[in-house]
Amino acid sequence: MQQTLVVYTSETGFTQRFALSIAQTLHCEVIDVQFLTASDLENRTLIIYGGHLVGNKVLGLKSFFRQFKPVLPDIVIVFGSGVVRRDTVNCQQIKQYQLMRDCPLTNFYYVQGYPKLSQMNFFRRLRAIRALKHGGSKSYPAVQEAIGPLVAEVTSLLNAPFTHDAVQT
Repeated sequence: MQQTLVVYTSETGFTQRFALSIAQTLHCEVIDVQFLTASDLENRTLIIYGGHLVGNKVLGLKSFFRQFKPVLPDIVIVFGSGVVRRDTVNCQQIKQYQLMRDCPLTNFYYVQGYPKLSQMNFFRRLRAIRALKHGGSKSYPAVQEAIGPLVAEVTSLLNAPFTHDAVQT
């Protein structure tokens, strides 16, 4: 799927793990937003952006859109990663929040997982442990299960004849 690109930002490797799994499943390129250039976005039909979810914000999304908005395709799907239970995240509210800030995203997905605490520095580990205690769950979906709905939508969008109305959700 050369027309698809997964772009992510990750401070601890948590979001990167999901981005790499999405790219591997879709057989497309993946790039850290730090190394992204406008030419990387040329001739793309769909961009998937991922960052850590904090409240109603996906980290780095605002600056990503501000920097690359002129060259983004019509279809931009965003995922936020975190440790809080899936049922406590209002994806529709987050999508509306981002749209109100001129981010032309098509859809938003939350991917829940368990961080690799041993790979975090002391302060990030403390924050992660606190988040796990306050909003975590007793079990976490496998990475493939967590990304499943996003991958299904991307596959459906890319296999369907493109019309602008088809991507409006």
